[in-house]
Amino acid sequence: MGLSRSHLRRRILLLVDIAALLIAFAAMLTARFWWHFKEDWMAPLYSMVLIMELLFSTLVNVYRGRRFDYRGVENKDPLEIFKEVFENQVMNMLFLLIVLMISQNTYYMSRLAMGYLVIFNIFFCLVFRMIYRAVLKKKGNPDYHRRKLVALCYESDIEMTRGHLREDLANEFELIDILAIDKAYPRDEVRHYKNDAEIITARNNLVDTISSYGCSDAFVGIPDSPLNNELADYIRDDIVERLGKVGINTYFGLSLDGLWITRHLIRKIGYYEASYFSAMVKRHNVLGIDFAVSNVENAVLYVRTHIKDMIGKYICFCNVHTTVEASEHPDYMKIQNGSALTFPDGQPIVGRIRKAGFIKAERIAGPDFMQAMFESTMDGKVSHFFYGSSEETIELLKKKLPEKFPGMDIRGFYSPPFRALTAEEDEEIVRMLNASGAELIWIGLGAPKQEKWMAEHQGKVSGVMLGVGAGFNFFAGNIKRAPLWMQKIGVEWLYRLFQDPKRLLKRYLESNAKFIWKVFVLRK
Repeated sequence: MGLSRSHLRRRILLLVDIAALLIAFAAMLTARFWWHFKEDWMAPLYSMVLIMELLFSTLVNVYRGRRFDYRGVENKDPLEIFKEVFENQVMNMLFLLIVLMISQNTYYMSRLAMGYLVIFNIFFCLVFRMIYRAVLKKKGNPDYHRRKLVALCYESDIEMTRGHLREDLANEFELIDILAIDKAYPRDEVRHYKNDAEIITARNNLVDTISSYGCSDAFVGIPDSPLNNELADYIRDDIVERLGKVGINTYFGLSLDGLWITRHLIRKIGYYEASYFSAMVKRHNVLGIDFAVSNVENAVLYVRTHIKDMIGKYICFCNVHTTVEASEHPDYMKIQNGSALTFPDGQPIVGRIRKAGFIKAERIAGPDFMQAMFESTMDGKVSHFFYGSSEETIELLKKKLPEKFPGMDIRGFYSPPFRALTAEEDEEIVRMLNASGAELIWIGLGAPKQEKWMAEHQGKVSGVMLGVGAGFNFFAGNIKRAPLWMQKIGVEWLYRLFQDPKRLLKRYLESNAKFIWKVFVLRK
């Protein structure tokens, strides 16, 4: 019986690690001894060290492969790979030290050689794993596409469903097709068609079509609502029963009041898994600004479910630079604290919030919030308007947003002149925004201009204003975001600095120095 691809790749990964360890050991001998042992006992000692290291590396690899779920090195970001390599080498060195102590060779082992060995092991294992990851990503991983999936939804939701599923299924499923269920399950009261012969035939045809694909799984995406809860329950029961008879597993999307419950909104409460709805009342003050404590998914859900209450108000995304600016300018501080919500868009700010006891607080960057909100509103139930940035960026947004987020209700785009507006021009812009009927008005004027603009128009604009700065450029594609692993460790600023050093270097140096001084020295 042959090995599965996942087992085979674990074994190849072990060989990759062994090759890296051999090279690391050779590098250590070169750096420390130049391959010349002065004493006769040194060759047997370091040979034993090499054998033990290879043995322990094999044991650690087998242990991790059985103890932890294997996702494959190609499905991990560089930060996760570094973490795993570091943990492996820590265990490896602990085992080696125990052996040296038991064999009473601790005194004879060179401390400098051990230091070289640790550094070279981590470096070469990381480099070799990254190379192996690149090869696998280029080659693809058929093992993670072994399960074929068909999605079922109403015809009006097909593009939205495709947009939600096309990127997130890569690790486990292959999306074969999306089928409309309008004929098999019309949008009507259940009692009208339970025994309708034409509808029953349509259902049988639907099951036959799914079976013809050779699928193992089906996803059903039907958001509930107060008007069709009975229908959604009936469809779920009927589809699960019909597909189960032909050996097809069914995944039924969860929703509440028409909003999808995603993996980020699930919390474990004792025995139960519960959907979490934040009241958005937690606040923590950093340098005078009252930051809302939350995460991206809950922030999006809160704003979406409270849009009517927030009409005419504004939301800020405040980073280290704007926090320092607010601490030095009372008028700007008043604007930041006058918002409906001010979210922390900077890892140093989140660090202060977590230190205060809010350990689950997360950075809520403008682009991350935009991405999650766009995905959430692909059902067309919330409308958008984009105000700000340049004509070039606006043209790119017009093209790329509908492609990436099909189903979004976009009411308009407008790039204002790069000068002070006259009173008549400002009134015309307000009329244009209100006439569009857009509920979310994204403002991309850059800080602090956009926050001042939103504060001046509070109560005048019949939508929720969100100041997202360079967010327009990220989605237009004329500025690239840092890789996910850089975002995770809080060095996205470094990536942006390399993109625009002339403009950002002075800002980062001044803002970060002032932030550190005010927080850690003055303890504000």
